[in-house]
Amino acid sequence: MSAGQTDHVMWGIHNDQADIDPIVDGAVRIGWDKAGDLSKIAPSRDAFKQHLAQTMPNLEAKKIPGSAGTLYRFVHKIKVGDIVVTPNRKKRTLNIGRVSGSYEFYPEAQVHQQWRPIEWLAVDVPRDELSEAAQNELSSLITLFKITTGREEIEQIIAKPTSVEADFTWTSFYPELADRILDYANDRDALLEKVWSVAEASGVPHLFKYLKGDHRVDGSYGPLRDVDPFTVLASFNRGIKNDARAAIAAAFATEFGITAPVPVEFSGVPVANNLKSWFIRWEIDRGPHDVDTLWHLAAAAVAYAKHADESTREELVSAFDECPLGNTRLLTMGLYWIRPGTFAAYDSVNVAFIKNNLPDLAAQLALGAKITGEQFLANTEALQSWLASDASPYDDVCDLSYAAWIDTLAAHASQDAAAGQPVSDAPLAEAAEIAEEPGDPYDVASIRDDGCFLAEDELQPMLERLRSKKNLVLQGPPGTGKTWLARRLGWALCSERDTSRVQILQFHPSLAYEDFVRGWRPSTSSTGGALSLEDGPFLQACQRATDDPNRDHVLVIEEINRGNPAQVLGELLTLVEADKRNPSSAMRLAYPRTPDERFHVPSNLYLIGTMNVADRSLAIVDMALRRRFAFIELRPRLGEDWVEYVSQLGYDPKLLEIYGQRVDALNEQISTDSALGRQYCVGHSYFTPAVELDATGLDTKQWWERVVDTDVRPLLEEYWFDRPDLGDEACKKLLGA
Repeated sequence: MSAGQTDHVMWGIHNDQADIDPIVDGAVRIGWDKAGDLSKIAPSRDAFKQHLAQTMPNLEAKKIPGSAGTLYRFVHKIKVGDIVVTPNRKKRTLNIGRVSGSYEFYPEAQVHQQWRPIEWLAVDVPRDELSEAAQNELSSLITLFKITTGREEIEQIIAKPTSVEADFTWTSFYPELADRILDYANDRDALLEKVWSVAEASGVPHLFKYLKGDHRVDGSYGPLRDVDPFTVLASFNRGIKNDARAAIAAAFATEFGITAPVPVEFSGVPVANNLKSWFIRWEIDRGPHDVDTLWHLAAAAVAYAKHADESTREELVSAFDECPLGNTRLLTMGLYWIRPGTFAAYDSVNVAFIKNNLPDLAAQLALGAKITGEQFLANTEALQSWLASDASPYDDVCDLSYAAWIDTLAAHASQDAAAGQPVSDAPLAEAAEIAEEPGDPYDVASIRDDGCFLAEDELQPMLERLRSKKNLVLQGPPGTGKTWLARRLGWALCSERDTSRVQILQFHPSLAYEDFVRGWRPSTSSTGGALSLEDGPFLQACQRATDDPNRDHVLVIEEINRGNPAQVLGELLTLVEADKRNPSSAMRLAYPRTPDERFHVPSNLYLIGTMNVADRSLAIVDMALRRRFAFIELRPRLGEDWVEYVSQLGYDPKLLEIYGQRVDALNEQISTDSALGRQYCVGHSYFTPAVELDATGLDTKQWWERVVDTDVRPLLEEYWFDRPDLGDEACKKLLGA
């Protein structure tokens, strides 16, 4: 039984005997030694009560039922495969294990002779990795108890790998496969035929579906008609399960006659984001030489790796700069795949690791999202020199990349335990945090990289409307990622991730002009009792933008229609207009500081509102506000991008496709319902998990059932409160009943 399964019970067992070490014993132990061997007692609580009364006559009568119940559960209710947690109060740690055998009696033990053998899964886990509620549950004063509150958190701890042995078998396989692929530089039709053959032979052809949806110049959609070597390699170096990667690698080995051992582990191999695993653009956007330049780069990289001289250096630099990718992190990843002994991938994991742990090395490297060919060459030679020096604890690039991966696993485990699952309007989990790098801009391509299900050609017009109109509202059904996208549009406008120049606040029904713009408030001075004129968050945002005139600032207003926008904004309804952002259009505020004070909104402050049009309790937006804001509607997205993103978290892509179709059918029903309409559709955020499947302890079908029952069913019951049969029937269809 794996640690991720859920058909087991989780038990807490207290044992504070200082001379007992459950890890050394490979068991958990409890007392009542005078009761002797409990295996001979009939399996009932009454039998255990009678036995205790006979063997332990000094035990108080009122304690017999509780003691008998504990012993009965220890012997008969704890099953092989159950999970056991033993808190160590002195060390404030936990030991977590799996029951590996039946009850045993050890009369030779001096104390605590009742044993259950345990296979320990995690040892000395700090209690602080659990939430306060889970810790309180483990502080139970009874000897044996079931764990319910902390179960999911403990499941996540034992689902994470505690140690991973490096396996670099792939380092001989990848270069040989790359060489065989490069043989097809002038016969790419034949190469694509081989790729389709690999898809079928791998046993997971559905994982190649993403290569069969190219946007062609004739307006049709279909399989790729041209391909580069890196995109071919990315077919098993993206966010799919490890066994699927191994199966695809094995199929490539057979198809191309690879003699190197086929890898089953991929230690230190960075993987491409499923939404960005093509190294080429759509056919309709592709330049005439875009694919050729990638073949040229691969050949130049192989030549440089074989013999580095001025000729191969120049060829590598030129080929690197010819490639059309804006973000070169993916490009370096592909170069690492084909020659891992020479090149490093400057992806987010490696860059974060180098910056955080190897500052002296980081000072020698260009680590931005976009680097030039000269910078890549300089990085390559500086890194190889450092690896050969006494300063490096690593043998080669693969060793360094593997260390970065292990470090990320540990960091994610710590963050998950400390923060738990994030609650937000976000459609996906965040990428690893990387320190800001000069020349590392945030743009619409970055929004896609973060996991947005909108294409770049849909995001670009949004950014354009924000720049020209200066005021934008994202509206749509619940769960369509409005706040998530609003924040990132702000980052893209400011060209900086996580910038403090993007501020977020939320309207609520009781919000007034005096709260948002300016009003009289109790003074915080020592005199007390007086009122002072205080600027609200809007004027504070205006002041920050005024003090920083050469950079853009953004104020995101969540649920802009949850308050009364006309009442809250007052004269700002006029002042926020794009052509009124100047001193000549300045107006007197409702609460001026001086009789002559005039105010205008600075031209470098942009407003992004989000609006849920499905909530019947919210205010209707008046025409004055609509005229001054551009409105963009977001709709549920459960197509290929959603499947690709969620599947890279370990969820079954075949099932996801079916589930997406079911939600589309539900939303079609909602859209055509005269009492509802498209604004009541169910958004993709409801069905986009923030954690990997392994961390949930569920399989894909169980996860889906839980989402439908706990998230979607209550929503549909509210929608069809007067027709409950519709909600029940819709949930049955979502579950495939």
